[in-house]
Amino acid sequence: MLSPSPRVFAAAALAALACGVAQSPAAHAQPAKATPDSTARALGHEQRAAALAARAVAANPSVESVKARIGALEQRVRKAGAWLDPQVAVEYSNMPIDAWRPGTHPMAGIQFKLQQTFFFPGKVGLREDVGRGRVRETRAALDEVKLQLSALVKRAYYKLVLVRHLRVVTEQHIKLVDQFTDAVRIKYVVGKAGQQDYLRLKVLAKKLRDDLKNFARDEHALSATIDAALHRPATPIVTPGALAPVAAPKVTAARLAERANQHRPDLRQRSEVSRTRRIAARSAAREGYPDFTAWLGYRLRIESGADSGTDFIGLGISVPIPFWYDRRAGSDRRENEALARAALAGRAAALDRIRGALGRELARWRRAYQKALSYEKSLMPLAHKALDATFASYQVDRADFAALYQAELQLLDFERVIRRARVATWIARTNVEALVGKSL
Repeated sequence: MLSPSPRVFAAAALAALACGVAQSPAAHAQPAKATPDSTARALGHEQRAAALAARAVAANPSVESVKARIGALEQRVRKAGAWLDPQVAVEYSNMPIDAWRPGTHPMAGIQFKLQQTFFFPGKVGLREDVGRGRVRETRAALDEVKLQLSALVKRAYYKLVLVRHLRVVTEQHIKLVDQFTDAVRIKYVVGKAGQQDYLRLKVLAKKLRDDLKNFARDEHALSATIDAALHRPATPIVTPGALAPVAAPKVTAARLAERANQHRPDLRQRSEVSRTRRIAARSAAREGYPDFTAWLGYRLRIESGADSGTDFIGLGISVPIPFWYDRRAGSDRRENEALARAALAGRAAALDRIRGALGRELARWRRAYQKALSYEKSLMPLAHKALDATFASYQVDRADFAALYQAELQLLDFERVIRRARVATWIARTNVEALVGKSL
C-alpha cells in the first residue's frame, strides 16, 4: 500500500489547521467589559456583600459576647447607686454574772440599736457616672467589633469574587492554549515547528491547570472565612458575574480623617475611656472624704430595788479621720488622671494611623481604578489585536513561535490584571469605610 507523499500530507495538514483555527483565538478569552449590565451586577455584588455582613453582625458570637458585657456593666451601675444596708442590733447588757434575770441589777437592761452609714455627698453619683462611662466605652467597642466584622466579611466576599473570576479566565486560556497546541502539533508533524514549541505549550497548559487547584483552595478558604463569621456550617455562596470597578471619592485623606474623627467607633471608645478616667479621678478624690455613721439606741430597763427602771435613749455619730487621704485617695486620683491623658494620647496616635492608612488606601483605590479603565479601554483591545495578528502570521510562517507564546502570556496577564484591579477598587472602598467608620 502506497503512503501519501510528504507534499500531499503537508497540504492536508495545513488545510486542517486553517479550518480548525480560522476563528480568532482571542475570541475565546474576551474580558467582560464594564457595561450598564455589569454595573447592575456590581450593585448586586455590593448588596450581597452587605447582606452577608449584616448576617454576620446579627449571628457572630463575638457581638453577643460584647452585648452581654454591656448588660453586666449596666448592673454595676445599679449596684454603684446602692447605699449600705441599715443595721439593727439587740443587746442584753450589764447583767450580773450570777443573776441573769432582768431586774436583778439597776445597770442591766435590753438595748435596741438602729445604725446607718451615710456616704459623703457626691460619692454615689460619681460612682454611677463611672459605671455609665464603662457602659459607653463598651458600646463604642461593640460598634467597632461590628464595623470590623462587616469589613472582614466584605473583603472576603470580594476576594472570593476575584478568585472565581480568575478561575474562569484561566479555564478560557486553557482552551486557547490547547488550540495553539493543536496548531503547533500540526506544524510539527509537517516539519514547520520544533518539538520545543509543542512542549512549551504543554507545560503552559499544565501550569494553568495547576493554577485551578490554587483557585479551588483559595475559594474554599474564603468561603470558610465567611461561614465562620456568619457562625454557620459550610454553605454555598452565590456570586454574580462581572464586576465593574468603583470610582474613588473626590475627597482628600485629610477630609476623610475628619469624618473618622467624628464617626470611627474606636476613636469614640478612646474618648470615652479618657472621659471615664477623668470622672474616676474626681470620684477617687471624693472617696477619700470620710463617711459618717449615725445610730439611735433605746435601752429598755426594768425596775430594780430603789431604781424605778426608767428607759434610756441614745443618739450617736462617728466619723473616721482621713489621716492617709493623700496616699490613698490622692494616689488614686493622680493614677486616673494619668490614664485619662494616656487615653487621649492613644487616641491621637490612632487618628494619625488612620490618616496614614486613608492616604495609602485612597492612592491604591485611585490607581486600581485607573488601571482597570486603562487596561480595559486601550491595552486589552491592543493585546487581542496583537494575538490575532500574531496567530494569523504564525499560520503562514510570517511569525515565530516565541512571538505567539509571548502574545498569549501577555493576554493572560492583562486579563488577570483587569480583574484584580476591579476587585481592588471594592476592597479599597471597604477598607476606607472601615477606617472612617461610616459608609461613603
